Amino acid sequence: MPMMNQQDEAYEGLKTMVLTMQLKPGEKIDKHRLEDKLGIGITPIREAIIRLRREGLFNVIAQSGTYVSKIDLDTLSQGRYARMNIERSVTADAVKIISADDITELERLLQMQSLYLRSGDYDKFFQADEDFHELFYKVTDKEFIWHWLRLLNLQFDRFRYLRLELPGLEWDKILNQHKEIVARIKAQDAAGAADLVVDHLHMVDDDVKIVLAAYPEYFAPQAAAQPEVTQ
Repeated sequence: MPMMNQQDEAYEGLKTMVLTMQLKPGEKIDKHRLEDKLGIGITPIREAIIRLRREGLFNVIAQSGTYVSKIDLDTLSQGRYARMNIERSVTADAVKIISADDITELERLLQMQSLYLRSGDYDKFFQADEDFHELFYKVTDKEFIWHWLRLLNLQFDRFRYLRLELPGLEWDKILNQHKEIVARIKAQDAAGAADLVVDHLHMVDDDVKIVLAAYPEYFAPQAAAQPEVTQ
């Protein structure tokens, strides 16, 4: 893997800080504090902010400053809609060509998720969840689409990390759904596995009202008129 330059390091560092709520929605940015935090010069940070602004993670307000953008539920909904419909097809295609080694890797990820669940390490559980889904794109040689969807779903990822902060998330249900998906794959039930993936991604619908009630200040104004994310 090629070494990242400072602009790339600033971009990845700032994006991670926004996605994981180290920088809160609506928070005003102090570029010099970020310079100290990241150990990177101010120019790469400014360039990274320009890039992340295009991706919807920052807003620049004239004569006021740079702010972390609030979570936009309409953008979240559309990104998740694209992912659900694409991942349905990708999963069905993967079932037809998946290898024994790939299934072994899925089962390893299930074991890791179970371990992270028992230890309460929800950040790593979340990452294992992403690795689980990414494998279907690798199996079908659709990794470009996976990375494009990740970019399209930045608001979705922000929402999911924010949901980690609240009690009541059904972690066991997430893990059990993954187990059911693997069972359908082993049975070579392409349609069943694809339907389960869509149901799995639909879980966010149940969480929107919970997160909105807890953190209304983190959401763009239209969220008040759109309390649910629909397919």
